[in-house]
Amino acid sequence: MARKQDENLIPNSARTPNERRANATKAGIASGKARRQRKTVAEYLKKWADSEVIEEKNINALQALGLSEEATNRTLLVIPLIKKASSGDMKAMQMVIELLGEDKKKDLEIKKLTQEIELLKAETQKLRMQVGDDREVEDLTALGDMLKNEEEE
Repeated sequence: MARKQDENLIPNSARTPNERRANATKAGIASGKARRQRKTVAEYLKKWADSEVIEEKNINALQALGLSEEATNRTLLVIPLIKKASSGDMKAMQMVIELLGEDKKKDLEIKKLTQEIELLKAETQKLRMQVGDDREVEDLTALGDMLKNEEEE
């Protein structure tokens, strides 16, 4: 069911190639502008994060945690994260793990599992070629047996 605001829309399939090209050009220009704005904001945030802490109360908070040598705004961002993670907030804990680089273990595990899947596919294909496609169920049983043997080794 079409919404009222969609009634005036003209699908691209009903437009001429020149109209589609002109719209694509407008979209590309708008996309570039938005990308430049996001980049500028990111640069400002990086400059702020790397700048020194100015406010006395923030410097005192860092000193209380023993972090006075790294007195940057970036360090200030970590304090609430540490407090939340210490209180049991799972999202904060996950972010700490990511910042520490511990989530790379998960990435390696995923990569390993992907490689194992590719190996299984290759072995299945090899078995199919040896036995024939009509015996696919037996191929999978043989593949399962091979996996059990590899795990035992």
